[in-house]
Amino acid sequence: MRRIIMKARADWRPGLRKYPYGVRAMGAGARWREDVRYEFTAQQIDLIESVADELYGMLREATRAAVEGRLFQPLGIRPEAARLVEASWHDYWAGGRFNERAGGLVCRLTLAYDGRDSVKLLSCNADCPEGLFAASVIQWNWLEAMFADSDQFNGLHEALVERWEELARGAAGRDHLHLTCLTPDPAREGELVYLAATAEEAGIGASLLPIQSIGWDGQRFRGLEGEAIGWLAKQYPWEAMVDDAFGQHLRTGGMAVLEPLWRWVPSNHGILALLWHLYPQHPNLCRAGADEAALGGAEAITVRTHLGLDHAATRMSEHGQVVADTGPSENPGGFVWFETPHIFHQEGTHAVLDCWIVGDKCLGMSVRESEDPRVGPESAIVPHLFRA
Repeated sequence: MRRIIMKARADWRPGLRKYPYGVRAMGAGARWREDVRYEFTAQQIDLIESVADELYGMLREATRAAVEGRLFQPLGIRPEAARLVEASWHDYWAGGRFNERAGGLVCRLTLAYDGRDSVKLLSCNADCPEGLFAASVIQWNWLEAMFADSDQFNGLHEALVERWEELARGAAGRDHLHLTCLTPDPAREGELVYLAATAEEAGIGASLLPIQSIGWDGQRFRGLEGEAIGWLAKQYPWEAMVDDAFGQHLRTGGMAVLEPLWRWVPSNHGILALLWHLYPQHPNLCRAGADEAALGGAEAITVRTHLGLDHAATRMSEHGQVVADTGPSENPGGFVWFETPHIFHQEGTHAVLDCWIVGDKCLGMSVRESEDPRVGPESAIVPHLFRA
């Protein structure tokens, strides 16, 4: 893995005009930067892909363990929400089989990679991950314009269309999709424009609406024209939705939601401790627990709130000295302690990998980098390529 400084295009935006949705989705590219690229070998890509696939399977098993063991309180999930999570999971897993139409569309695993052979899970966002449009379309457009003779781990667009087809096939009420977020929010609205375009390629009608405009008539959720909403995709976290009227009506409203509510569990940062309990000493997991004592004198420690998704409060320390701290959280939901893994670090810049799972398979990757060792949600998204 090599970080290479390069000359960026004068403006990457005109290249998106060739896509029917490119201009409307452009807000989702606000964090895109291309004055640097990361180069991998084909063998490194194979390693990252296989690790991401295995980790996703482990996360699914950890979710099953959490639901069947009713480990909701340790994850900061209140009893009312826990009942909805259980129902959602049992829609997905029943009789020893997965019902893929009750599964998810896309999930983002963030991995610490040292650039050689150490790959470890840092977080999972299977609830409302951002950065998909940049990873799928902007990144591929960059490759075509700048390095057409190279390759990129990026089969995301085609996979999304195929996954929409799988989710809709044979399911009543899935010929039309509503997509929503809290507006105004150019980044999330751009992500929804892109998701709507991939759904339409799969033959599914799509409408966008602000989440604050979704109505309830006492029996059904309603859209802007008073139409019943049968299938909803959202860029809004479950931890906020289950506590309002939306959550109260969810089981009786006749509406399927992407991502389904069970996806809140693997997106909870407390899952890192459960994973370590289920798979102790696994080479792709960080040593993690519910308190510092579980780390046995680790020199580098990260403490993170269970709730908050990408914006979870995080404190990092080395040899007992704090090196990064976001400050407290109003709703932490609990805390997880884990041993800070080695991540790629060069010339004052830290980088992590975002591996994108579509359905249950890793089908693309993007790189985030920042001078901040947390490499948080405001970090730049930069392109990658690989050569045989």
